[in-house]
Parts: sequence; structure tokens; C-alpha cells
Amino acid sequence: MAPNTKFNFVNNLAESELSSRSSSDYWQEEFGGSNDDLFFVTSYSDFDRLAHGPRGKEATNPLSVYRFNSSDGSMVLVNLSGNKSEMVNPAFSRFHSDLNVIYTCTEDIENHGKILAYSILPNGGLNLIGEADAGGTSTCYLTIDRAQKNILAVNYWDSTLAVMHISQETGEFNGPIKSMYDPNFGKKMAAAAKKNGGANHSNNDDSTIKQRQADPHSHALVLDPFVGQIAYVPDLGKDLIREFLYDVQNGSLTELNVIASGLSTGKPDGPRYFQFHPSLDLAYAVNELSSTIAVFSVDRHYIQFSCLCRYLR
Repeated sequence: MAPNTKFNFVNNLAESELSSRSSSDYWQEEFGGSNDDLFFVTSYSDFDRLAHGPRGKEATNPLSVYRFNSSDGSMVLVNLSGNKSEMVNPAFSRFHSDLNVIYTCTEDIENHGKILAYSILPNGGLNLIGEADAGGTSTCYLTIDRAQKNILAVNYWDSTLAVMHISQETGEFNGPIKSMYDPNFGKKMAAAAKKNGGANHSNNDDSTIKQRQADPHSHALVLDPFVGQIAYVPDLGKDLIREFLYDVQNGSLTELNVIASGLSTGKPDGPRYFQFHPSLDLAYAVNELSSTIAVFSVDRHYIQFSCLCRYLR
């Protein structure tokens, strides 16, 4: 990446539409903006192969790169990439914190998702350096572990989790999937895709929610910020946050515990994301179906003790 160039990304736009901000001071303070920022935008390209029903138009070129100018809030399109016939619904993206590499995953309820790795050119060009099978359908989230040895992928539709090795030197994929976790234990899903008579997951009526919660639906995977070896996975289908022990060496995920995603009122919550507070011993779950945010106290000593016990066995 060129000196003083930052790279940000925006995900899941039906078309490449971004709202601008008029205050350059806000961007500078909140996001560290400079005149050389690049924004990576992924856009859905085939609505029929999504669980939900986005508004807008399908993108012809699903990858876009914009140069952002913090002095006036303007963005200029510098690169269009991808072909909708070959790249289905690039969704979530993850920027490698040390290398000039960005990863994006494809969201497809019919076929296994792909994880694509790109090196980034100073002019905003993208060079594909690797591609991996995500091991499940409708891939929606990516996490790179603290050691930068593995990338962990979350597949929303069949709820599976996949771990694969990446090079610490180049960020390229090294070999096949190292481990998989399936909360359904291989059982066939109860709900159907929307084009096969199932619900549109963008709706929030009782009938749709019943179908959305007929199966597990993992939606994110966040590693604890203390040791990076306890993984938290919100399950939108089962109103749970699943807690896993993550083994960096072999890439395995061992389920330790499940935590209710809200106050257990009997009404559906549908947890979608999970995030730790940057300085306080707190964590937050965003519940999509109940439109609530649940706040959790965090026992960092328990997290560290759990990891220590694992390696003393």
C-alpha cells in the first residue's frame, strides 16, 4: 500500500450507494480520515440467492473502490471489479491489519460461499491472490485470529463455522479447511429458501420469524480481546450466544457454553452481532428481531482461566 494510504470498507449494498458527511473534522476524529483513504465497497449481485430480499438493483460489478477526501467529504470511484456471472453477492469484508490484503466472502444459500483474497494497489486496483471454499452456505462474517495464522468464516444459512490457515507472510490461503463446526450436526434444514416457498428474511412478521428460527443461524464470530482464544458466535435462529474454545494451533472450535442473547422474555431476539467494549469489562449483542441491544458484564479472569486450563490438560 502506498505511504499514508488507509483502506476502509463498506459492505452489503444493493448498489454502490454511500452517504456523504459534510464535516471533515468528524471523519478525522472518528475514523482517522486522510486525503488518501480508500473505501472498498461490496454489492449484492444476485438477489435470488440470498436469504433476504434487498431493495435496489443488482450490481453488475460487485466490487468497487473509492478514494475518499476528508477535506470535503467527497468520494471518487477509482476501480470497478468483478463480474456478476462469476462473483455471487460479495458480502462481508475483512482487512488484514498488517498486510496489504483484504478478504471478502460471497453470500449464496445454494452453494458454498467463497473467500477471496486481494492485494491492494496504490491506485485502488485489486489483485486476486487466493480463493478458498468457506465450507458452508451464505457466508456472512470473517475473523482473523490474533496470531494471524487462521481466518475463521461464519456461514449464516447452514450455520457452520470454518477455520482455514493463511500465510503470516503473504496472507494467502495455505491448504484446505482445518476444522468445521456444525450446530445442526449434519441434519437437514427445516426452512426453505425464499424462492422455494420459504420466508424472505428481510420481513419481521410472526410467520417469517418462526421460519427464521426453525434452524440455527450463526451470524458472526468475535474472539475475546484478552487472549484471543475464546470465540463468541451469535445464533440468530436459537437466541443464543455460543461460547467456544479456539485452538490456534489446530484451528479447532470446542463449544464451552451457551448464553441467552437477551432477557429471556419469551419473545424472539435474533442476535446478529457481538462486540466487546474497548476499555470496560462489557460486551454487547445486537438483537435483530427484537431491535434491542443486550449488555453483558465480562469476567476476563474466567476467559484467561479457561484458556490456561485447556493447555494444562
